[in-house]
Amino acid sequence: MRDPLESSGPAPSAHSAPGAGVPDPCSQAALALLLRHADRFPAGARVLEIGIDHGRHILPLARRGLRVTGVSSDAEAVAAVRGCAEREGLPVEIWEGDFSDFQTDEPFQVVMVFDVLQTLTRSAGAGLIYRVTHWLRTGGLLLLTALHVDDPCYDVCRAGWQRIGLHSFRNAAGDVRTFLARREILDLLPGWEIVHHHEGMGPAHTHGQAAPERHGVVELVVRRRV
Repeated sequence: MRDPLESSGPAPSAHSAPGAGVPDPCSQAALALLLRHADRFPAGARVLEIGIDHGRHILPLARRGLRVTGVSSDAEAVAAVRGCAEREGLPVEIWEGDFSDFQTDEPFQVVMVFDVLQTLTRSAGAGLIYRVTHWLRTGGLLLLTALHVDDPCYDVCRAGWQRIGLHSFRNAAGDVRTFLARREILDLLPGWEIVHHHEGMGPAHTHGQAAPERHGVVELVVRRRV
């Protein structure tokens, strides 16, 4: 029987990158990471995803019987995921708004932060990591992907965008790209048990008719100890 994690959610809208040469991993590495580690999730676990990517991750998890919550400020993605969940009768809760305003009374057993840190300023990214420690119960898992400074597009941003912080840039349209230094992610989560950590080149993918490209991706799965 085919694993529901390998099936798709609602069809995403036509993708448009925020500018020529701008790194946009499109969750290719994230989905592969999730497929490798989803069996670690307890049966019926409460799972939180920050940034829902049109349900690519949370809808298949809901089909597995997990109780999933997504947080997104993308109204189009929120509507698509809610519509799909309602049609299938899936236990999916979507909170529309900025993650900085999200609160929960019951901690989650899994939190997923895929391809989000690179879209945030360094201060906002640090704020997100801080909030994860409050959303996740002791012994819970954090799955995360981000970009690192070996990404081929790092030099593109450095040359043409405004520098707003260490390895962090903003273009005229307001798009932000922040790159992590090698192994920096481990410094942001001291004391966590490392289940999986890899930094390298992610899978090849394309945007429309453009040539295939790969990005420098950080993959992390960690368990909260305290």
